[in-house]
Amino acid sequence: MRDFWENIKARLSKLGDEEVRILGRGIKRSYLLLAAVLIVAVAILAPIVISLSNREVSIELERTDIEPGHTYRVNDGVVFYETEHYYVSIDPNESTRVEQVELYVDADGYDMSSSVRLLYLGSSAQIMGQDAFVMGGGETILSGRAGRRYAAFLYRNQYGDSRILLVDAQSRPTTEVVATIPIAGGEVTAFGFLEASNNSELLWVSTVDVNQFSEEAIVRVYNCDRSGGLMFYSASFYNQTIEDVRLTSRCLFLIGTQDIVRYDRTDDGFSSERARISIYGSRVIDCKEAQDGSSAYFVTLPETEAGEQTRLFRLLTVSQSDESWATVLQQFMPAPIVSAFLQNNRICIVTDEAYEEYSYAGKSQLILDLNVTPKAVIPAETTFLLFTDTVVYRATVS
Repeated sequence: MRDFWENIKARLSKLGDEEVRILGRGIKRSYLLLAAVLIVAVAILAPIVISLSNREVSIELERTDIEPGHTYRVNDGVVFYETEHYYVSIDPNESTRVEQVELYVDADGYDMSSSVRLLYLGSSAQIMGQDAFVMGGGETILSGRAGRRYAAFLYRNQYGDSRILLVDAQSRPTTEVVATIPIAGGEVTAFGFLEASNNSELLWVSTVDVNQFSEEAIVRVYNCDRSGGLMFYSASFYNQTIEDVRLTSRCLFLIGTQDIVRYDRTDDGFSSERARISIYGSRVIDCKEAQDGSSAYFVTLPETEAGEQTRLFRLLTVSQSDESWATVLQQFMPAPIVSAFLQNNRICIVTDEAYEEYSYAGKSQLILDLNVTPKAVIPAETTFLLFTDTVVYRATVS
């Protein structure tokens, strides 16, 4: 490098005065040309930058055909409820209009997903598109769950034992039984379906057994595509109930009344317990997996008494890698929180005054005033339903 600069210095020393002046003018012209290019570039790009920074973001409220005041359920992205004469469902991502299915007979219960609708009464049940079927003598259906391909009915036999009937909800015209799953000890507190892959489903069942010392909760997971074969059996959980189960691309999470417990997915099932995060005094409202699969996000709100409001939410970021760690983000809001959910890589908060978005790092991204008073919120994939006392709106932020 030193020899290079010595050569340049030697060549310049040999130039005459006129040659030096010509070289200087050339360098000056080059600088002037570069400056002119930069000025033109700024002139072209400035309006674009200004227009982007001044882009208006608004919230559009479209009135839906939903009747407020019912008990709503959400399953597989579909919101549904029961009226006096109809089962009603709506996919908020698709439309503001509801679909109605006429209720010909009274039923003890029902459930729906995007592709399966079922109802049950006493010892009989029917899946839409299939013939009705009747259980064995003395057997009573207690509850039913609809998946994307499968359905499950919890029932009790004449001896008082609980079982789950797993059926293929896509078979026609009769209902094909996939498996009858016995419940060994305890009472079923919750059960439902998990989407393992494109068309593969798992059935999870949470039970609680009350003995003389404490409550013992256990979760079992069954493979629907393998005749309901057992593929996961959790360790016992004492003094807490497992209320929900979530499956990501890498992990299985059991969500209890005190803890979130993580298990890793393996080639033939799931690992032993990998991590446990305390959520005592809070409830999980929503969860999403990071786009790169490195972690999972859980948004929680404090447990409150009926009618009591909160201004605090927390975001738990839980590792899904070999390293077991979790971080907690805590944020106080200026107004009472109506709902919190995760959407578009943001934490979305609806208060009784505004709609707000935060990054996963806790930085405020957006605040939009609401011209209505929200009472409840149901999030969807790209939008959400906003409930008032008299109207239900489909809310879209754009």
